[in-house]
Amino acid sequence: MNLKALRCCVEIARQGSFTKAAHTLHIAQPALSMAVTRLEEELDVILFNRAPRQITVTAEGQCFLARVEVALLELDMARQELRDMAQLHSGEIKVGVPPMFGINYVPDLLSAFRREYPGIVMTVIEGSADAIGQRLENREIDVALLESRRVGSAWESVLLGNDEMVLCMREDHSLATEPHLEAHQLQGAEMVVFDQTFLQRHLLDAFCNASGISYRIALQSNFVSLVTKATFDGMGISTLLRSVQEREPGIVGVPFKPAQTMSFRLCWRANEYLSLANKRFVDFAQTAGFFNRP
Repeated sequence: MNLKALRCCVEIARQGSFTKAAHTLHIAQPALSMAVTRLEEELDVILFNRAPRQITVTAEGQCFLARVEVALLELDMARQELRDMAQLHSGEIKVGVPPMFGINYVPDLLSAFRREYPGIVMTVIEGSADAIGQRLENREIDVALLESRRVGSAWESVLLGNDEMVLCMREDHSLATEPHLEAHQLQGAEMVVFDQTFLQRHLLDAFCNASGISYRIALQSNFVSLVTKATFDGMGISTLLRSVQEREPGIVGVPFKPAQTMSFRLCWRANEYLSLANKRFVDFAQTAGFFNRP
């Protein structure tokens, strides 16, 4: 039984299209179609219903390909494990990071990891927590750095550290000298807010809604640098991590009352082989101390 043909069938079932599967696998569509036809002849079953505009998997195909997909995944993990055993000094990691975390924690962590393991290639992808989580599910990345409330129940994870979300403003703002801010103090306040893809936005809205408070949106964005600059320019109050605010001269961070804490976890898909390079990265991130705030 041809492994290439099996991979073709699994990808067709995933994509619902011969054309898309051929593009993903970087092979010509006629070659893909021929491989599938030969496999069907070998098995003496039809795996796909070939309608003009729609490809569906037959009942026999669903049963067969469900087992094939598991077997191919196990085979890929076995090959990766052998490569790791042959070359412990090399490897590759693909890390997904939400933008707020990438400002403070990740650059120092990656620089230190690179000094320790110069042979390991690192790829970092930035995106919203939802997008990063989806990339992890789709196996486009190996590990993801996410706030604990965004970690999927089917993932394994380790706690790296904690931070605090604070209300940020210019030094000359009327609230800048307050020891903390309660919800009623934000009634009608001009706010520079992140969009709904950010956990900070959900926490802010929950904090205000619990007291029946409404703020005014001066600017909404998913660009951390834009929110920070708008805050410095006096456009309004924003919410940043304390670690980010402390790196921005001229911006004051006032804690919420009650405090709004956030914790970070490095997570990966459970019950799947994690390469040696990624295991080293997870262990290094845990022990390096970059996420431990005083």
